[in-house]
Amino acid sequence: MRIKTETLNSRKTTWLLVGAGAAMVAGRLVERGLEKGWRAARNEDPPELGRRGDSWPAALAWTAISAATVAAVELAARRGAHVGLRQLSGKRPPAHL
Repeated sequence: MRIKTETLNSRKTTWLLVGAGAAMVAGRLVERGLEKGWRAARNEDPPELGRRGDSWPAALAWTAISAATVAAVELAARRGAHVGLRQLSGKRPPAHL
């Protein structure tokens, strides 16, 4: 019984690491893309905490846009990693992931 539990824990760890790694990479790439997009659209740097001259509406818009986009892309990347790992291994992800 112990071997089965260790195997399950190993599979869970693998699934978690692959999903988290994909989400981290995707999130960072999207953050960079958002910053470049903001600069292209507004001809200025994105709002920054404590910097004088940044308006509240611009800061709130930046926060909402970046948070929603990064969260959606990380979710999609994690899901894509799980689907890819499932196709490679032929096994379903462990429950509750």
